Amino acid sequence: MKILRKTLFRLLFILPLIGFTSNIKAQSDPTGESPATRTYAITNATIVQAPGKLMEEGTIVITDGLITAVGKNVNIPVTAEVIDGTDMFVYPGFIDGMSNTGAERPANPERPDNLFTPDPPNYYAGITPENQVVDQIKVDENSIEAMRKVGFTISHTVPYGRMLPGSGALILLRDADHPDKLILTEGSSLYSQFSGAPGAYPGNTLGIMAKFRNLYKNAELSKNHSELYASNPEGVARPTRDRVSEAFYPVIEKRQSIFYNASNSLEARRAMRLQKELGFNLVLGNLQEGWDLADEIKSTNTKVFMSLELPKEPKSSKEEDKSDEVKRLEERRMEFYKKYISQYAELQNAGIKFGFSSIDARSSQLKDNLLTIIENGLSEDQALAALTTNSAELLGISKIAGTLDEGKIGNLIVSKGPYFEKKSQIKYVFVDGEKHEYDVKDGSKVKEGDETPVADLDAILGAWNYEFTTPQGTQTGKFIFTNESDILSGTMTSSDGTPDTDLQNISFLNGELSFDFSIDAGGQSVDIVVVGVVDGNNYEAEASVAAFNFTFPIQATKDEA
Repeated sequence: MKILRKTLFRLLFILPLIGFTSNIKAQSDPTGESPATRTYAITNATIVQAPGKLMEEGTIVITDGLITAVGKNVNIPVTAEVIDGTDMFVYPGFIDGMSNTGAERPANPERPDNLFTPDPPNYYAGITPENQVVDQIKVDENSIEAMRKVGFTISHTVPYGRMLPGSGALILLRDADHPDKLILTEGSSLYSQFSGAPGAYPGNTLGIMAKFRNLYKNAELSKNHSELYASNPEGVARPTRDRVSEAFYPVIEKRQSIFYNASNSLEARRAMRLQKELGFNLVLGNLQEGWDLADEIKSTNTKVFMSLELPKEPKSSKEEDKSDEVKRLEERRMEFYKKYISQYAELQNAGIKFGFSSIDARSSQLKDNLLTIIENGLSEDQALAALTTNSAELLGISKIAGTLDEGKIGNLIVSKGPYFEKKSQIKYVFVDGEKHEYDVKDGSKVKEGDETPVADLDAILGAWNYEFTTPQGTQTGKFIFTNESDILSGTMTSSDGTPDTDLQNISFLNGELSFDFSIDAGGQSVDIVVVGVVDGNNYEAEASVAAFNFTFPIQATKDEA
């Protein structure tokens, strides 16, 4: 592990931080085969119609994508597939307030020949508000299935890019053969972030703010000119078409909000400053440090989607003779952590209605993060509201989503046991009335007509001797996989004596074994995703370090029993 840490520590200084799209294949059925029926009835279930509104031994019926009945004495259509909901809990499908779910990251724009100009090409500067996220959406993008299997049914998806990537859309996290079939609403937002162009203007935060002001004011002038010409063109110069300015028109008319990716308090304050100067409707998305912002958020009437990404709980050094400096550092880290995980309850108590955003979070950690937030003051009903009714209201879709009422879209979750219990698991997710079934033992998707798990877990249980090589040398150790109470877990040991590392998000489907783990590289937590194929006692895999766009091969051999 020391070799891997050393390699990643060096990468911190020599490679740019970029995002990535995992190569793990979506588990959804790509065949597009129509189901035998479009009518479903879940009976004898505990139905949570909305936060705080619970019905025991109830029945819910979905027909042609819509909820058509909810109650205790419900007529079940003869064409319905009946699902016994005994011991199951039914919830409204979760709504993601801001994410890149379903979008494929485009290639980085090529550097223009001359960057030393105050006005570099818009494509490189990241000024592309006229772009649509719909053009980036791929129906087989693995994040759709990854988010769906943890309960999300609608995503406000925004495009990848820099300063002004383009407009977002609300998409249904269902199976489809064309992106148009996922779209619930186009042009749901204009997305912006404090992300500059490398080596060009605007390359820093102050430059980005100045450029944004300039673009917005130019758009106001352009809009006024166009309206004047349209009302009476006589004596008025014909306006020149400018798609960048035109992209701001719905914002100026207050028909569209600007969603700012403002993770820290400084970025949030800068976004609110721009809103105060220019007057647009602002939504703070992906807010991670909001504990000092309650008064400002309320006074500016800013809408908020809080991040579902949580920092890891800091661990104190085990050294007995710690210096005062080390003790103070550990105290500051713990103070920050406690502020972070308790801020959700504090904002709720301050009267701020917020939803959740997953844009910086990993799907495999979302439930654990929600439980941590609940353990630190947010109630289960308040957490459910942030996942459903609050998000629906903030996104303007309360009439069609957010609760389990007749006439709304058939988006719902069915879990074995109350969702917010740690050991509960999702059995079904319905999106637009389309059923997706999961095996409650390992979370894998169940094939149509197959009631057995897709994978033979015994094939991976036990110890595997791994080896990989990076520019810093060769690392060896063991992957140890166990199955306790039908839950897969794993540990990574290292022959160099470094502490063991827990393996997360373990999946073994159709011979493909994938998992991920995190290590500390120079004070930064780095996530590593491993995906490969098991062939008997051999495992050939590739490890991807998303933060650095760096990959390396891993080979492992299973110990003989």
